[in-house]
Amino acid sequence: MIRRSLFVAPIALACLVASQAVYASPINIIAPANAMFARSKTVKFQLHNGSSSPMELKAGDKIVTLKAGETIRLDLAAGTRIVTNSASATHPAGTLVLEVSTGFDGSTVTLN
Repeated sequence: MIRRSLFVAPIALACLVASQAVYASPINIIAPANAMFARSKTVKFQLHNGSSSPMELKAGDKIVTLKAGETIRLDLAAGTRIVTNSASATHPAGTLVLEVSTGFDGSTVTLN
């Protein structure tokens, strides 16, 4: 008889605690759902060809031709790479000219 009462008390206590845990709210996990829909910042800057020969550049998927002494305005996403598309006197084809960062916003970059 005493053995039965020793087993009943812990089981009854476990049932009381377990019933409260069943109705408890789940743990709040904050998932960054908006990270998937975030847009990268657009950087607006100017490129100036300071050399005496024209340059053909590839900015992302777009090909840009800069005549000698010409300045153009570009709006590109941060992280876009600008490489030379054709060889010039100072840069072989495929050379990385610059990678766009937010620090270029509103400035003029001169290429030689």
